[in-house]
Amino acid sequence: MKRKGDKLAHAAHVKRHTVGTSNEISFSVLDAARDALDERGRTDREARLPRFGSISLFTLPARRKKPAGTPTKEQGLPLSTGDFASVEPPKSQVPQIAYPSETPSAAPSAPSSSARSAATRPMSSEEASEKPIAQPAEKPPLSPEEEIARRKARRRLSKLVAVAAIALITGVVAVAGGGYLYHDYQQYQDGIMSLNDTLKLVAETDEAIKGLDDFVADPFSSGSRAACEDLRSSLPEVEEKLAQADERARALSVSLRESQGKEAAHQAVATISARNTLVDQGYQIIDAADRAYGAIDQARKAWDVLLSADALARESSELVKDTTPENVQASMTKANEALEAFEEAEASFAEVRSLYPAADFAAFSDYIAKRKEALGHALASDEAILAKDKDAATEHNDAYNAADAEAAERAKGLPDDPSSPVVDAFEAEVEECEKAYSTARLQAGAADAFISDYLGMEIK
Repeated sequence: MKRKGDKLAHAAHVKRHTVGTSNEISFSVLDAARDALDERGRTDREARLPRFGSISLFTLPARRKKPAGTPTKEQGLPLSTGDFASVEPPKSQVPQIAYPSETPSAAPSAPSSSARSAATRPMSSEEASEKPIAQPAEKPPLSPEEEIARRKARRRLSKLVAVAAIALITGVVAVAGGGYLYHDYQQYQDGIMSLNDTLKLVAETDEAIKGLDDFVADPFSSGSRAACEDLRSSLPEVEEKLAQADERARALSVSLRESQGKEAAHQAVATISARNTLVDQGYQIIDAADRAYGAIDQARKAWDVLLSADALARESSELVKDTTPENVQASMTKANEALEAFEEAEASFAEVRSLYPAADFAAFSDYIAKRKEALGHALASDEAILAKDKDAATEHNDAYNAADAEAAERAKGLPDDPSSPVVDAFEAEVEECEKAYSTARLQAGAADAFISDYLGMEIK
């Protein structure tokens, strides 16, 4: 008995430095084996009488069993037939479960004739109710080594399942990520291509914008009128292209994710906005220049008429140096022609003011008025000479000389070019437009510089 206890203690002994080795026997394994044996022991005790001579290796000593009671003789009466009638109540039969023999050499005995007869006869309802239900045979508990091997196998299987799950998840993520990246890259490429197309569409307006720049710089240079007509016909197409490019650029500035492309789209929006400003201000300058062109033409016609009137007035004054009746009469004829020319010039300058109200032709009007005054005194003097009224002739001659001198003084204030008042009015009118145009041109130039660096080419 002592040796058997020593073996039990030796089997339950746990070495210290066995963590992670094949000799590891955890207390959880021992507890599992002990619980399995206790469970089977309880089941055996309920199903059958306890067996003697076996001691569980991993359980505590079994409880002391109560001693069996002393058997008593059954009470009853013997019958004349030889049978025995019992007066005691029937005892319930304890169901018995047949256990396999512990020794493999034991062979099952042949059934007796009484057992065969009992097996062949039909069972009564009471016997059927009292017959115990067969319990499924339980698997024998695993040994500690088998339990360890089972747990190791389960851990290995868990690791394999975990690795397989991780590999599967990784593969799914990789495929999904690859598809997303490919889709994102395809979208990026499509966005860059769309951006390039948009910038090319903007570049198609460069020629017209350059022509507009030259026109705004000098609207009255040679060839400016033809340029004005060309711009009027080309700017609507420029506006249409800028509208299409603006819609695309604004959409790309939102959809593009790459920083350089996104910034290029923003700069495209900036240059398109600046170019729209150039076109808007250019239209106002073109309209003002178009009106100025008509006023300038009319002013030059009025100037020519004025010069003609001055020439007639001088011819009239030259004729009266010799106050013969013929010369005086010819002088009066020239003076009347000069008056008609001055009135025509005055009407022409009035038409210029109607074409370009901002133009100031007051100096011309004052000069013409003084010239007409002088001619009036000349005609009165000529009439006095013909009437031989020397005093009246002298008085009107002195008035003529004073008015002519004053007209000559006013002529000094007249511009050399009669279109100057129109040009001055035009520059005053478009001054704010030119400032806005200059600011927009700088903005467009800065945006174009960034775009040219992005595209690797110069946008002119």
